[in-house]
Amino acid sequence: MLHGQRIGALLLMGGTGKRFGSAAPKQFHRLSGKPVYLVTLEAFLQAKFFDEIVLSCHPDWIEAVEKEIKGLENVHCVAGGSTRQESSYRGLLNFSTPPAIVLIHDAVRPFVSYEILQQNAELALQYGAVDTCIPSTDTLVYSVDQEKIDSIPERSRYWRGQTPQSFAYPLIVEAHEKSARKDASDDCRLVLDLGHPIWIAKGDETNLKITSELDLFLAEQLFRLRVSKPRRQSSIEGKRYAVVGGSGGIGEAICQTLEKNGAAAIALGRRTAEPLDIRDASSVARAFEKLGPIDGLINCAGLLMVRRLEEMSLADIESLLDVNLKGLILCCQKARIKEGGHVINVASSSFSRGRKETTVYSCAKAAVVNFTQGLAEERPDLRVHAVIPQRTRTKMRLDNFPGEPLSDLLDPMEVAARVVQLAMDADSTGLLVEVRNLS
Repeated sequence: MLHGQRIGALLLMGGTGKRFGSAAPKQFHRLSGKPVYLVTLEAFLQAKFFDEIVLSCHPDWIEAVEKEIKGLENVHCVAGGSTRQESSYRGLLNFSTPPAIVLIHDAVRPFVSYEILQQNAELALQYGAVDTCIPSTDTLVYSVDQEKIDSIPERSRYWRGQTPQSFAYPLIVEAHEKSARKDASDDCRLVLDLGHPIWIAKGDETNLKITSELDLFLAEQLFRLRVSKPRRQSSIEGKRYAVVGGSGGIGEAICQTLEKNGAAAIALGRRTAEPLDIRDASSVARAFEKLGPIDGLINCAGLLMVRRLEEMSLADIESLLDVNLKGLILCCQKARIKEGGHVINVASSSFSRGRKETTVYSCAKAAVVNFTQGLAEERPDLRVHAVIPQRTRTKMRLDNFPGEPLSDLLDPMEVAARVVQLAMDADSTGLLVEVRNLS
């Protein structure tokens, strides 16, 4: 409730995915390891002032959605229609108790902020009809025949509509019932047809709508940038973490930071108390069998060679792949991680672009990121992330690039702090978290 008034939300997710070019509708593609619509739903649940949330869903996907929302209080699903307008109307009629106002939102806008939701609710309670809009930053042109420009209107008078669109419940139901339209692109159009004014709530450029593969790619990048702190922290005191490569560099810093937070850090490597050679599958299996159940696995072992491909031997190539990729995969396979535990794989900023003279290393780190994303989907019982530090002040880095200014390099403790922060995140999975030197 808000100001003693019952507040409802309607998420529209009846799309078929035709524009997305995929068999699965866009709302069911994954963002941070979760279907897009669930990321959107979480934003509404975290606002904590919605009394009931209705999902207007494509009929073919209702069974899957009902399984995923099972246990969520006051959230339920209804079959949408063949058009957006019909899906909205069906959703409106399926509130168990009519709310004072309802916020209608595209389920494929996962980055709606609390501020946008609150402003919509406040203005809808006051004025009865609200649209979320942002100013147009592009010049608008008007063309009658779609071939030549007829006029260029004043940009400052034009806004771009987003969602939520929020209304007094009796008003929006009346607008649907009296409308002569069959496929209105939004609910505000129906309310305007009644002659009712609509107020503007300020939107945000990041409140984007995912309608294409490019949008999904941009959403992944936005998600990484937005997650600077865990949404729900849990204590790691008394928990046990295996840190592969924990005897030096970033791994040693991670062990120190874990222990400062009350956790037990078990460093694993060829020369550690618990020996592990990640190039040897039997060594990996023995080490994790002996270790038993753990709360988390942090993979930060690495091997770097600065050498042209034509100068590398087969043994060089195999060593790079074994340490940077194959060994990491084996550790993820063999570690016995408790339900809800963490896998955090440390990659490299070279994952996004191969670099000369480190080609094999770069491709292995890119594969680590791809592997981590897939594992996050495969293991919903775990929290699986990749941490991607830029160039870091480690012995391995300094040995291979001795002339680099130290001021340009990250302190390993900065990377460790971000890793441990992720280990305290009880909710997220599938994150790619970049750590940069901001000094």
